[in-house]
Amino acid sequence: MEFRGVIFILFLFLLLGVDSNDFPMKDLISKLPGQPDVNFRQFAGYIEVDENVDGRSLFYYFVEAEKDTLTQPLTIWLTGGPGCSSVGDAFGSVGPFIVTKDAHGLQTNSFSWNKVSNLLFIDSPIGSGWSYSNSSSDYNNGDGSTIFKSKDLYIAGSSFAGHFAPNLAIALLDDNKQFEKSKFNLKGLVLGNPMLRKKLDEIAKVDFFFSREMINSSLYNKIKKECNAIDENNYFSSIKTTWSAKCKNLVFEADLAAFKTDAHNYSPQKLFDVFRPPCTENELNLNLAKQVPIVGTEVDMCVPLRVQFYFNIPEVQKTFHGNRTNLSYRWQGCFTANFKYNEADKDLDMLPALKNLLQQSVPVTIFSGDQDGIIPTEGTLQHLEKLAEELNIKLTKEETWSLRTKEGGLKYEFGDLLKFLTVKGGNHHVTSSRPFQAFSIFSTFAINWMH
Repeated sequence: MEFRGVIFILFLFLLLGVDSNDFPMKDLISKLPGQPDVNFRQFAGYIEVDENVDGRSLFYYFVEAEKDTLTQPLTIWLTGGPGCSSVGDAFGSVGPFIVTKDAHGLQTNSFSWNKVSNLLFIDSPIGSGWSYSNSSSDYNNGDGSTIFKSKDLYIAGSSFAGHFAPNLAIALLDDNKQFEKSKFNLKGLVLGNPMLRKKLDEIAKVDFFFSREMINSSLYNKIKKECNAIDENNYFSSIKTTWSAKCKNLVFEADLAAFKTDAHNYSPQKLFDVFRPPCTENELNLNLAKQVPIVGTEVDMCVPLRVQFYFNIPEVQKTFHGNRTNLSYRWQGCFTANFKYNEADKDLDMLPALKNLLQQSVPVTIFSGDQDGIIPTEGTLQHLEKLAEELNIKLTKEETWSLRTKEGGLKYEFGDLLKFLTVKGGNHHVTSSRPFQAFSIFSTFAINWMH
């Protein structure tokens, strides 16, 4: 597998001391529109990739840690999709600012991860966010397209970053073996609701429905009988398994039953948070009303929409040094047009990659929202139990966890290097739906794990 991300090495060599003074000053952001005053700096711009060949350019956003920039670690954040913008995700999850309710400004993120780390967001692969190429072939991507040097380095991300992040980590470790100087000091991998075994997660969704009494036992047993082509032990050999038409129909029947709806009114978006209604706002409302829209639950389900609106404000794009190619289409948090992903890569088994990292003593922390129907906690726990079995690692601790007055969830520790934490009330985007818990997991269970 070709890791074109090795191209980042020259650029990130400047981050060896995470010294922002090494960044090109043309990339310095003085102040984003509607941004509150802060005491740290931020940079955004393009990383040129094979500029003389086919004009590939990747968009990045770098944020200094709030304090002690030079001594704090660097965390690279990758967003899943595939085809979603990591930079855009920064403004709805782990970055220093959250888009305001009217979508025309920014407010401070109380749970930004830059309180304990420098942050680097990269729109990757080509075709996501403002990253672009003059070669159409670069819009056909696979797991090998998203791949960086620093002192203490963490790699983190959510959803399909369950593919991107482990592959990047392995690429950096392989680079360490080839070059004696300037080694990447990889301190850990942190994944939120990661896709590790897609085929099995599709069936875990049915287990999720049944465990929460969203479907009856009759339908559940029919699905388990009909959709039994693969399991944890033979996943790799059955990766090309095609579900039968009967299996597909039964699973869709479960979707409709779980949400008490019909085919006309069903939306897969409901799976991102099975108990909260999806966002009903639209960009036209934000543009015309300009007042604070009503938020129906304690979680603002319209955050991605607000980010998308904010990133399409011309002054925002100008201040960000983004959209230098004057895209013919609007910025989107997740692209479907002009972006094709290798479908076979979506089904790849990521346990071997995690196994590789654990065997090289890289700590892995995984957290998962218990309201996520896309990649349910039930499936992820099964995957990690299988991984531990292959490594002959025992489940050393199983307990509830909480911080301050905030309820956390369940915590599973496999040996000294692998942790899995469920997050009560968290959906597919824990960093957005349960930001305090996500920050606590990163700062307490990941960064401070080895200290």
